[in-house]
Amino acid sequence: MTGLERTRQQLDPVGTLGNRMLVLVLAVGAFYYGIVMTVRSLDQVSSLPLAILALLWLAAASITVVVATSPTRAPFTRSGHVVVHLLALGAVTLSVASQWGTNQRIQDDFGPMALGFLMLAIGPYRPATELASAGSLSAVFVGFVTLLEVPALQSATPPVAFVIVGMTPVLALSYASASYSGRLVESLERWQRRAMHSVTSRTSRLRDGITRSVRHNRVMILGRDVLPFFNSVLERENVTQDDRVRAREIAESLRSLMVAEADRTWLEVIAGDDGLEAERLQRAVIDPAGRASAMVTDQRTVLRALIVAILDEPAFVGNTLRIELGGRGTVCRGALTARLETTDSFVRSAFAPYFAVMRIVFSSLQVDFQDLTLTIGFTYEQR
Repeated sequence: MTGLERTRQQLDPVGTLGNRMLVLVLAVGAFYYGIVMTVRSLDQVSSLPLAILALLWLAAASITVVVATSPTRAPFTRSGHVVVHLLALGAVTLSVASQWGTNQRIQDDFGPMALGFLMLAIGPYRPATELASAGSLSAVFVGFVTLLEVPALQSATPPVAFVIVGMTPVLALSYASASYSGRLVESLERWQRRAMHSVTSRTSRLRDGITRSVRHNRVMILGRDVLPFFNSVLERENVTQDDRVRAREIAESLRSLMVAEADRTWLEVIAGDDGLEAERLQRAVIDPAGRASAMVTDQRTVLRALIVAILDEPAFVGNTLRIELGGRGTVCRGALTARLETTDSFVRSAFAPYFAVMRIVFSSLQVDFQDLTLTIGFTYEQR
């Protein structure tokens, strides 16, 4: 897993799912706006093929936003942002070329406003500095293209006024997107710092409680097996061979129990101590190299949440969950399989939030559902 970027999608993957409808509206709205403004200014179009090509580039930019921001493809990367930007700027250039020499009003050019809509759509997915920088560079490009159009407008208005009109939508909406992203990230980071402070302050108290619990369990074992044996020996004058054999058996039993508990990974603890019904706990955890311990806190949290969600699902078939971890060197690979008597669409919708988070915290994720068997493959790096 690479370092998390300062975006809402990576700091709050589940919360970002709520933005999905707004992203769709903005992306589709940008394309719809392009169509409407092209039709309204059709009398200013000198090259209809270029105008159609401009709309196709704008459509490609909108589709890229819709597809690349999908939870099934998280996270939305810098390269995806670059593709969207280049396609949108291509649409701006083609739109200007389609009205070259016949454009009468800069205000009805769809390019700057459509680009601004797309910048708003990707706001939750990219860092504030990147959004502001990209918006500024795009505004400069739009201003330059607008300046080239000014001689053909046959207007006494100073050229700088047309440049400002062309740049303003890009700057305003890009900075709005950056401001939204930055403030939301700051709020999330502030909440995380408070949460971590609270966890740290309670760690010592929890550790003391765990220590008392472990001591209590050991005392129960001693009271059940060891003390009765010692009392029986004290009641007799001699120690027999049977006593020696019994003492050896008790010692071996205690040693085996303590070694087994010491060697258990957190994943195996979840398998036996997650509070679910006994008949639904029967599953295999295969981790000979102990690679579960190489997962960071976020990875452990989402994997545990997914396991519990699968076991709580009524369609889950008991005794079919299997978790296997392996790998080579610092690269760890995991595979989780489970049988669910339901449909592929239900599985992907029911577990979509978990998959979205896993795509963020793991290096890669593959999800497949065939023959009623859910297979999840994931990779992560050993720290």
